[in-house]
Amino acid sequence: MRNYELIYISKPDLNDQDIGTLRSDVQNIITQLDGVVDKEDAWGKRQLAFEVKDFTEGIYTLVELKFPPGNPGKLKDKLKIDERIIRYMVTSREIRKSNSKE
Repeated sequence: MRNYELIYISKPDLNDQDIGTLRSDVQNIITQLDGVVDKEDAWGKRQLAFEVKDFTEGIYTLVELKFPPGNPGKLKDKLKIDERIIRYMVTSREIRKSNSKE
């Protein structure tokens, strides 16, 4: 399993229930693809750097996860067709171990 980060931006007009459903759906997709969600961090509504699909704001969510190699592409394919998500990015995450001496 490799470590990845997924950040996705959902439409700003979603209500709290819709956002919760979307987060649950994304987690379900990850587990269906043999992934494990380590951490999820909701950043909330923020201004976009540039307009995306006629939106100037979006609701940001960061997910730290583990996947077998090759599965991030499958995740991208699933996120691409979800109309609630206006932008997403999956990146490899390196875990750094501290070399501090006690």
